[in-house]
Amino acid sequence: MRIGTRALLIVVPVAVLPLVGAGWIGFSVSRRALEDRTRAAQVAAARFLAERVSAEVRGSLHAAALAATAMEFAQLSSEERVGAMRLVFRQIEGAAAVALLSPEGAELAPPVFLASRAQDPSLADRPVLQQGDIEEFARSIPLKAAVQVGAAVGPPHASGEGDPRVAVAVRARGGAVLAVEFSLARLAPLVSESRLGSRGSAVVVDRSGRVVLSSSREAPAPDVIDNDSHSQYHLEEAGRSPLVQAALAGNVGALSFTGADHLERLGATAEVPDLGWVVAVDEPADDALAESRVLARRTAAAVAVALAAGVALALLASGALVRPIRALHRGASALAGGELGHRVGAADRGDELGDLARAFNAMASEIERWNRELAQRVEEKTREAREAQDLLLRAQKLAAVGQLGAGVAHEVNNPLAGLLGQAQLLLMNEPADSPRRKKLEAIEAQALRIREIVQRLQRSADEAEGAQTALDLRAMLEESLLRSGEALAAAKVEVVREYGPPLRVLGDQRRLVEAFCELLTNARRAMRSGGKLTVGYRSIDGQLAAIDVADTGEGIPEAIRPRIFEPFFTTKQEWNAKGLGLSMVHEVCESHHGRVTVTSEPGRGATFTVLLPLLQEKALS
Repeated sequence: MRIGTRALLIVVPVAVLPLVGAGWIGFSVSRRALEDRTRAAQVAAARFLAERVSAEVRGSLHAAALAATAMEFAQLSSEERVGAMRLVFRQIEGAAAVALLSPEGAELAPPVFLASRAQDPSLADRPVLQQGDIEEFARSIPLKAAVQVGAAVGPPHASGEGDPRVAVAVRARGGAVLAVEFSLARLAPLVSESRLGSRGSAVVVDRSGRVVLSSSREAPAPDVIDNDSHSQYHLEEAGRSPLVQAALAGNVGALSFTGADHLERLGATAEVPDLGWVVAVDEPADDALAESRVLARRTAAAVAVALAAGVALALLASGALVRPIRALHRGASALAGGELGHRVGAADRGDELGDLARAFNAMASEIERWNRELAQRVEEKTREAREAQDLLLRAQKLAAVGQLGAGVAHEVNNPLAGLLGQAQLLLMNEPADSPRRKKLEAIEAQALRIREIVQRLQRSADEAEGAQTALDLRAMLEESLLRSGEALAAAKVEVVREYGPPLRVLGDQRRLVEAFCELLTNARRAMRSGGKLTVGYRSIDGQLAAIDVADTGEGIPEAIRPRIFEPFFTTKQEWNAKGLGLSMVHEVCESHHGRVTVTSEPGRGATFTVLLPLLQEKALS
C-alpha cells in the first residue's frame, strides 16, 4: 500500500500536471488565435465595406464628370440647358437631382428632379423630391471645392424621408458647375450584410461623427429626427461609441471596448478612401469567441479523464517505476548543473523505462558533443575576429603612412622649389672661379636630392591610389565562376552560391579575379568524382569581407596544411603542377592588405577564406 501511495503521489502530479498545463496553454493559445482570427476578419470586413462605399461614391463622381465634359453648357440656350440636364438626369444611374450653377453659385437652369411618380413612370427607381429636399441638396453642393480643384464630394445628408444622400459637383466645360445628388440607399443592404452575427452592427460615419449608413433597420440614415426617439438614440450612441471615436481620432484598426449595452465588444474600423468617412463593425465578445467556450469544456473533460487514468495507473505502479524516474531526475539535475558526463543507470532494462534511460544517455552524449563543438566554434570565431582586427589595423596603418607621405611630399615641394630656384639664380650670376660657387653647387645638389625623394614619395602615393578601385564582390565572383564554368560542369561539380548583401572592396580587379579562379580550380581538382562547390561572401563586423570557397573533396592533411601557400609546394602528380597557384593567391591577398586561410578535415573537404578590408561605403545603391 505504501508503494501504491508513493506511486500515486509521484505519478499523478508528473502525469496530470503537465497535461493540465498543456491543456491550459493550448486553450490560451487557441483562444488568442481565435481572437486574432476574429479581429482579422473584422478588419477585412471593415476594409471591404469601406472600399465598396468609396467605389460607389467614386463611380457617381466619375459619371458626373463624364456628363460635365460631354456637353458645352455655356453655349446652350436656357431650354437646351434644361434638356441637357434632363438627359444627364436620365442617363446617370442613381441620380436624385441635377443642378447647373455658375462659379458664383447662381442657377444657370432650374434643377431637374422627380417631383411625382406621374411625372415620368419610366423612372420608378428614382426617389421623389420635395422642396425641402431640393433646399438640402443646394446646401450640400461643394461648389467652392469643385471650382478650385475641378471635382468634389459634399457632406452626406438625408432627405425628408430619411434616405441617405450625397451631392457631388464637377466643373463643366465653359466654367459652369454641374452638381448631381445621389442616393446611398443602395448601399444599405451591403452595410446590413457586413454586420457580424445577430447582435453585431456595422455603421458608416462621416468626419463629424454623424451616421451615414447603419446595419440597424431602426436607423437608416444620418440626421433623421422623427417621433421614434429610440432610433435617434441608437444613431447617437453609434456615433459616440469608443470604436468610432478612436477611428475619428486616427486610431484605425481593431479595438476592444464596452458598448452602450454594457457588453464587452470586439470591433474594427477602416477609413473610406478619398472621403475621410469611417466604417465600423463590431459584435459582442461572447458571440465572437463562442468557440472558445466549447474548447474549454472539451479541455476540462480531457483533463478529468487524464486525472482518472493517472490515479488508476499510480495505484498499479510499483517501486520499480519510481527509482528509474528518480534516476532520470538526478541525471537531468546533473546536466542542468553542468555535469555533461553524467549518465543514468537502468539502461539495460528491456521496458519503456530502459528505452527512456538509453534515450536520456544518448541526449546527454549529444549535448556533450554539442558543447565541445560550440566551444570549438567560439574559439574559431574568436580567432577569426582577432585576425580580422589585425588585418584592419594593418590596412589602416598602411593607408595612414601613404597619406602622410603624400602630405609631406606636397608640403615640402613648395618651399623646396623656391630654395632650388634661388640657388640656381645665384649660380647663374656667380663666376666659375668664385669660392661661393662650390657652396652654391652643394646647396643645389642637396636640393635636387630632396626633390628626387619628394617625387618618389608622390609617385608611390599616386601608384597606390591608382590601384585602389572600388570593386563589387558579387560581380568578381560571378566573373570567376563564368571563366571556370565549363571546367566545373565537365567535372560534375554542383555550384552553390551563398551571397550576402552587396559588398565592395578596394583593389585590382584583374588580380583578384585570377586569385578567385585559382581557388575554384583548386577546389575542382580536389573533387575528382564530382561534388558540391559553395561560393559566398559575408561581412565581419562591417569592416572586413570574408569570401568563402568550400568544396566536398578529399580534404587537406593537417601535416601539410601550413605549407600549402609556399611557392613550388604541391602534392599533385601532374607533370605541369608547379605549386604556384595558392602562393599567387596568398601574394594577391597580402598586396590587398588581406589574408587567405584554410580549414579542412580529411575526407570532408576544405574551405578557403579570403579576408579583405571593406570599402567604408560598402552598401551598393
